[in-house]
Amino acid sequence: MTYDELLDAIYWHWRKDPRQDGLQPMVDYRRMVLKVVYLHRPSENDSWGSIVCVTCPTWEYPCQTIQDIEKELG
Repeated sequence: MTYDELLDAIYWHWRKDPRQDGLQPMVDYRRMVLKVVYLHRPSENDSWGSIVCVTCPTWEYPCQTIQDIEKELG
C-alpha cells in the first residue's frame, strides 16, 4: 500500500460508524493515528537511492509502525 493509499484507507475507515450512534469517542484516536502516519512518511534516501521512513531512517518504507497500522485497517 502506498502512503497516499494508506491515508485514503484511514479516512475511508473513519467514515464508517460501526455503532451507528454518531457519538464521538472520548479520545480522538483518529487524530493521533494520522499524526503517527505523518511522522512515518516515506522519504528518498540519497545515499542508498531507496525509499526510507523519515522517523526510522534505518528502515525501508513501510517501517514496522506503518505495517502495523495497515494490518489493523485490514
